[in-house]
Amino acid sequence: MARRTGSRALVVGIVTVTFSLGLSVLGQGGRGEGGQGGRGARANLPEAPPIGFFGSYRVAGDKMDPSKLPIIGAWRIDFDRSDPSMRAQGRFKETGTTIYTAANGGIKTETFLFYPPKDDSYKTVFTDDGREYWFKLDGRNVYENPQGPNGLGQTVGMWLIDRHTILRERMTKGVIDERVLYRVSPDGKTLVWTNFNADRDSGHMVWNRIELPRR
Repeated sequence: MARRTGSRALVVGIVTVTFSLGLSVLGQGGRGEGGQGGRGARANLPEAPPIGFFGSYRVAGDKMDPSKLPIIGAWRIDFDRSDPSMRAQGRFKETGTTIYTAANGGIKTETFLFYPPKDDSYKTVFTDDGREYWFKLDGRNVYENPQGPNGLGQTVGMWLIDRHTILRERMTKGVIDERVLYRVSPDGKTLVWTNFNADRDSGHMVWNRIELPRR
């Protein structure tokens, strides 16, 4: 109960602080998410594309049927607008792609180091080439394998803050070890992942919308 109360407080805190500051940049890092280096290095990092304030909080219908949310579709990594460390980490190649598909009242996520993938082994075996998982937008941290089937006992909870904003919270064996904000720009063309980590710098990863690849 204390853990759930703390998680809800975190969500409220992030939304309140972000709104009050008129935050215009939100995104995520990768496996080693966040930039590296000290204050001088951070000062040279590019800002993510401006994507506006939080929108309507009336999202009950979208939680039940996320098929019309702007995050649904295919996205290609944009290293030029992401933190420079993202390219250096090598988590993604130039064709790195993430695809969100509405399925069974939730969202299926497929994320690829490069696209198209060599095969579909990522669906059943952990691989850096690709990963797949499914979740509902109900904030319950019970959805398995957010990093792929890796045997680490990982679960994820996802909150729909507004139609353009999702908060992700990952647990590994019951311990929260990752929080990420997903934001889609008002024009629906840009997706930014921003991670929040207590033990290292936060960072952002920028994605551009592309036509859904043939499967």
